[in-house]
This record gives sequence, structure tokens and C-alpha cells, in this order.
Amino acid sequence: MRRWAQVATFLAMTSICAVAGASEIDLACGRLGAEQADELRARVKLILRSAEEAPRSILVACDAGRAWVVWNAPPPELIDATGEGALVESLLDAIERRARGERPARPHPAKPRPRAIPTSPHETPTWEQPVKRPEPPPPLVESGGIGVALAAELLAGKLSPAVGPRLDIGVGWGPWSLQLMESARFARTDLGQSSLFYDLGAGVGWGAPFSRQHPVGAVVSGGSEWFNVKGHTVTTGFASLGARAALPVGALSLALGLEGRLRFAPQYVGEVIDIKVPRWSGLLFLEGVLLVEPAPR
Repeated sequence: MRRWAQVATFLAMTSICAVAGASEIDLACGRLGAEQADELRARVKLILRSAEEAPRSILVACDAGRAWVVWNAPPPELIDATGEGALVESLLDAIERRARGERPARPHPAKPRPRAIPTSPHETPTWEQPVKRPEPPPPLVESGGIGVALAAELLAGKLSPAVGPRLDIGVGWGPWSLQLMESARFARTDLGQSSLFYDLGAGVGWGAPFSRQHPVGAVVSGGSEWFNVKGHTVTTGFASLGARAALPVGALSLALGLEGRLRFAPQYVGEVIDIKVPRWSGLLFLEGVLLVEPAPR
């Protein structure tokens, strides 16, 4: 009879160990002493005996201000165990509630977790930390674009108004921009000879037409100009001051410009034909600009 009692006791202990030993219990909490750790392991095994679905493993971890439990049963669950009272009792209460089938409440269910559920004490969970999205790098060029215009220069004396295409390129940061310009204008003398004005320039501008946020603007520029009539070419430098008004339309900007020009030296062609280009003149142009800056939604 005594032998049968010993066999029954052995089988009971074996079944208890099989149930409790099915789950690995890992402790990684420096706030628990050796006696508290042994007590926690023993009581967790007793709790898991009555669990509906025991996990494969349990990780009990903590840091200086928080404790948590990773219930590793697919899918893994993170249980916050920072209740009031002693640390061991707080951890056991959290494990016991989960063993009864109660799911842990999430403080921020609508927010995605910044990282996966931690599986070691070195990966402290961040229930209350918002997810920080990386900020995109600032663009190299904030504004600017390329524009094509029809320009007309009002000339006095023996030359008719000069008309021709103009190309403007702007690279900007905020309202300011560096600009390059090129134009070719055609005119006739009072005797009917064809003449050509060609210039290259660079300058600094503010506002329109390369900044979408500003409907008006100004530009100061300078460069070189070539005047050709009947195969004879005269070169001079120039400085100009202009005003702009622009209307953004989608990705484009329609601009109207007025510019005053001062030539550094008179362009006089007396050997071939008696023509003198005035030192002061005015330019008027209508331009379409393809903008770099995106249109607001």
C-alpha cells in the first residue's frame, strides 16, 4: 500500500513538473533579490498550472522605474506590471490576470509601436513615447526655374525697336535668386539694314518671377552685349535694373518685366554705316517661367 502511495505521489509530481516546466521562466530584473527571484519563479509555476494556454516562455524584466512581462505565446504580448505595491506582487498580479485570459490594456491603441516587443531587459518598452518620423533633408534648391520670353528694346535714333527671344534661368533660396539671362534681338536701321543685339548677363533677384510666394520682384544684373550690323560687330558692357510682376498658374508663372539698361560705352559703327546705339534704353518683355517650387495643394 505504501508503494502505491509513493507511485501516485511520483506521478502527481511528474504531471505538475510537466505542466509547469512546459514554460521557461526567465528573470532579468536587478531589483529582485535572490529570495524574491526564487519566490517569484515558484509562484509563477503555480499560476501557470491553471492557465488555459500556457506560453512557451515568460520573460520578467525591469529597470529603475518600470517592470514588464513578455508573455511569449504566439503572438507575443507585452504586459505592463507597474501597479501599486511590492514589485513581486505587482508582477504576479499581471501574470495571474493574463493566465485567466485577460488581455493587457494598451495606453495608446491607435499609435503603432516604435519597435517590436522587447525580449530582453536591454530593450525597454516605450508605451508612452510617440513615434518620431525622420525629417526629410532640406532641398538643395528651394525656388527658381527656367523662363522663355519675348523681349522688345526701345531704341532711339536710326534704329527701330529690337525684338527677339530671351532666356532666363533662376536658382533661388526663399525669395532670393541668382539669375542668368541671354537674349538675341533683331532691329532695322532707317535705311533698311538688318542688325542684331546679343547679350549675356548675370544678376541677383528678389521675388517674382522665380518665387511663387511673391507677385512682384526686382533684379539687378550686368553683362556683355554685342551689336552687329552689315558684318561689323561692336562690344560693350552693360548694367540693368528691372522690375517684375508675375501670376503663378500651376507649375508655371506668367511674368511681365520692365528693365532699364545702361551701356558702359557708346556702340558706334561709322566705318560701314553711320549708326550709334544709345547708352540708355528700356526693355519690355512677356515671359513664361517653369517653376522649381511645387504649387501648394
